Amino acid sequence: MKRYGLFISSFIVLLGSFQLLSGMILTFLYVPESAYTWSSSEGLASKVMFGSHSPSFAFVIPVLAATAAFFISKKWVRKSV
Repeated sequence: MKRYGLFISSFIVLLGSFQLLSGMILTFLYVPESAYTWSSSEGLASKVMFGSHSPSFAFVIPVLAATAAFFISKKWVRKSV
């Protein structure tokens, strides 16, 4: 049970960290398309565009977090025993 608790807690921390880091990177790399930001007659464009979504990328972050959490819990339990 101790190993499971360590795995879950490290998984939650790592998943949150990976999500935060990927959100910061995606926000930093975002460049709006200049054709949609200003229109000649209205000032700001009334059309809103959202980025594309890749379901495969959304699956990679939890898998990486779970893998890292597994190795952390495995290594931590070996040191304590």
